[in-house]
Amino acid sequence: MLKSTVAALLILVIFACTKNSLSDISVDDFHPEAQVGIYTVSQSECALMRYRKIIKSDSPVGCERLRKVVFNFFPISSRLMRSTFALDSLYRSIPPPSSGIRQRAANNVVPPPKGAVIVLDVVAGEVLNLFGELYRLKFPIKSAIPIEYFSQQERVTEDMNNTLAFDSRFITNETRWSEHAYGVAIDINPLQNPYLDIENTSRAEVIPRDATEGYLNRAKYRVGKPVRVGMTEDVALVFAKHGFAVWGGDWNTPIDYMHFQVGSRQFIDYLVALPLEGAKVLFRRYVSQLNQCLEMGGARNDAALLRKSCVEEVTAAFEPQ
Repeated sequence: MLKSTVAALLILVIFACTKNSLSDISVDDFHPEAQVGIYTVSQSECALMRYRKIIKSDSPVGCERLRKVVFNFFPISSRLMRSTFALDSLYRSIPPPSSGIRQRAANNVVPPPKGAVIVLDVVAGEVLNLFGELYRLKFPIKSAIPIEYFSQQERVTEDMNNTLAFDSRFITNETRWSEHAYGVAIDINPLQNPYLDIENTSRAEVIPRDATEGYLNRAKYRVGKPVRVGMTEDVALVFAKHGFAVWGGDWNTPIDYMHFQVGSRQFIDYLVALPLEGAKVLFRRYVSQLNQCLEMGGARNDAALLRKSCVEEVTAAFEPQ
């Protein structure tokens, strides 16, 4: 009897300590791996995701199907936000990041910040390539920290300017799983690329709320005013080339400028249902066909129209029969 009582107390103590340590975790505890790459989600990371309800018992995918993609990113700085110069010329004035540790030390160059997103295993390779291309293009990102490092209160305010992918939640204002719950959607720079919906009362809902101060007008360049940086219009084609072809900025309502996803819901369900290797083969075919379409229409003057046409064509072609 005494042994069982002691064992029960020990379990309670362990649980309490674990719970307290998980509840205390914040964005300051996020430390991505030193090397850019693809990593499995560890048991401790999965425990935090479950504690913060980022993954639930009825979620469409579990931790075993998720991968953490760690990448370098080009930061949004106050200098970029204040600049009245053309963005291209401003970027040319910034020296490119050095490639080696010795060269960094010699030139006293600060290494680039690293971020991470949690995604479905099937798409992890393309996501790594995608963020590598964004970095080479010097497309600025404010931060990229998996959402489980944010407290519930921080998530409720919805004013985080943080790039993220996996979050096992419903679609905003609906009762069905978001594409984020499958790990096949990415939200990038929400403050620069807000979610905008018009309710039945004709009242506009904007998320995050702070975006109303500067990014509802989507003009990038304005005479005598700061250049708007980190806007998804600049990289919608890049996302499409890596399989994240559906952009919320193309939707009628809601308009979700931050949101990119892989294909239709039917295609996503099919990818998740397939064995991993078969799903990877199918996704590679999907990405390849998107790029073939984009290359064949490369002579068109309107790149945005070409992208939209290819997305419509290829998405329809990959609808499960």
